[in-house]
Amino acid sequence: MESLLLDPFEADFMQNAALAAILVGVLCGTVGCFVVMRGTALLAESVAHGVLPGVAAAVLLTAGTSGDPHKAAILCGALAGGVLTAAGSAMILRRTRLREDTATAVMFVFMLALGVVLISRVDGFAVDLTSFLFGDVLSVPDWEVALTAGLAAVVLVTLWALYRPFVLVSFDRRRAASLGVPVERTELALMVLLAVAVVVGFTVVGALLVLGLLIAPPAAAALLTKRLPSMMAVSALIAAASGPLGLLVSWHFEVAAGASIVLVALAAFAVIAVLRPVR
Repeated sequence: MESLLLDPFEADFMQNAALAAILVGVLCGTVGCFVVMRGTALLAESVAHGVLPGVAAAVLLTAGTSGDPHKAAILCGALAGGVLTAAGSAMILRRTRLREDTATAVMFVFMLALGVVLISRVDGFAVDLTSFLFGDVLSVPDWEVALTAGLAAVVLVTLWALYRPFVLVSFDRRRAASLGVPVERTELALMVLLAVAVVVGFTVVGALLVLGLLIAPPAAAALLTKRLPSMMAVSALIAAASGPLGLLVSWHFEVAAGASIVLVALAAFAVIAVLRPVR
C-alpha cells in the first residue's frame, strides 16, 4: 500500500507536479470562497475563458522569435487577458444598469469570441493549445513552481490585508460604502485577485477546468462550516489534498492529470454532501 502512494512521487516531475498542484489548490480554494459566497461563478468562468485571447495574442506577438512560444510570455498574456476580462466586467457594471450576471455574460462572450478569432490566426498551435485548455501539470518546471509560489503568496497576503473590505463589499455594498470603503475599487481588486488565481491555476488544470478548483472545495467547505475564516481554511485543505490524490489517480489509471485533480475535488464535495446530516 505504501508503495502505491509513495513510489509515483520518486520521480522529479511528479514532485514538481504535486507541489504546483498543492500551491494552486491553496490559492484557488481560498479565493474561491469569495466566488461561492458572492454567487459569482459566472464571473469566474468568464475570467477563465478570458485567458484564451491573452494566450493567443502572446503566441502571435512572439511568433518567429523562437521555435516554441516562450512560456513566460504566455503567462503574461494569460494574466493580461484575465485582468482585462475582470476590468471589462466591472466597467460594464459601472456604466450600465444591467444585472451583474448579464454584464458578466457580455464580457464572457466577447472574450471567448476574440479568443477563437485570435486562435484561428495562430498557425500550427492547435496541439500546444490543448495543454493550456486542459493543463499540463506533469511538465511544470522548477522556475514555474517558484513563480506559482510567489504569486500565491502575493494573493494570499493581499486577501489578508484587505479581508475586512472584501467581506463588507461581498455581504452589503451599501453598508460598506457608508463605512467609507471604496466599493468599486475594492470589487475590482477582488476581481484582479480572481484573475491571478485563474492564471496560476490554468497552468496546472487548464483554463477549462480551473473553475472546478474555484467552486468544488469552497462548496464542500460551506457544507461543513459557518464562518468564512473556517470555510477558507477547510476549502484550502480540500483543494490542496486534491492535487497529490489526483496525481495518484492519473498515475495508476493512466488518465489526464489535470482532470483527475478536479474530479477528486468534486468527489470530496459529493461525499460531504451525501454524508453530511440534513440541517
